[in-house]
Amino acid sequence: MQVLKQEIRGKILDTAKKMFLEKGFHRSSMKSIAEGVGITAPTIYCYFRNKDELFRELVKTVTTYFEDKKREVEDFDVSQSGRNWGFETRRSQYTGHVNFILEHREEFALLFSSAGGSSLEHYFDSLVLEYENLMRSMILDISKMLPGNLEISDFFIHNMAAFYVNSIREAALHPVSREELEKFATEWAVFRTGGWMSLTRGGNSEDLNRAEKGKEGSKNDVHKK
Repeated sequence: MQVLKQEIRGKILDTAKKMFLEKGFHRSSMKSIAEGVGITAPTIYCYFRNKDELFRELVKTVTTYFEDKKREVEDFDVSQSGRNWGFETRRSQYTGHVNFILEHREEFALLFSSAGGSSLEHYFDSLVLEYENLMRSMILDISKMLPGNLEISDFFIHNMAAFYVNSIREAALHPVSREELEKFATEWAVFRTGGWMSLTRGGNSEDLNRAEKGKEGSKNDVHKK
């Protein structure tokens, strides 16, 4: 009996995923999902209390991933940023995003393209706001380590947070190959480490890591003073 319940639950999730991707959350119904599975409408509520709970279960892998990444940022030690946040670290992080995206493209599509009418309809905006707050907190910590006043506008912080989250969203939603996404991960790391100058001049890992070591040395000099 337990095996049968798990099998029916799996069919509900598979059918709901296909329907949400095709019609979106708003235009799909629990009744039509139940019919697609071959069960009665009341039976589906034995597995999920409502359509929103069913939708959230389908995208749980992605929302949990973002929660884990936010915790990593919260736990990040800014005093070690020069040592731990160079080109190779960034490329490794972005390659991790790429691997996760390739495994869960449908779930990303659900969350960012099919969530209208659900409790996650504004997930992208709320995620940007959360990253804004995380960046603001990191900048405050960094400012305590440096001489003088570090003034960065709220609008700049907002745009950087939106850029980061939207980069992941765009990578997930566009039908590009693994090779293209891996190239994007390297370009993204080059840009975030060395800016447009490094990207347009074909910056490589050795140049960027050398530059990062130079920055780290300068920061240590400041602390010694």
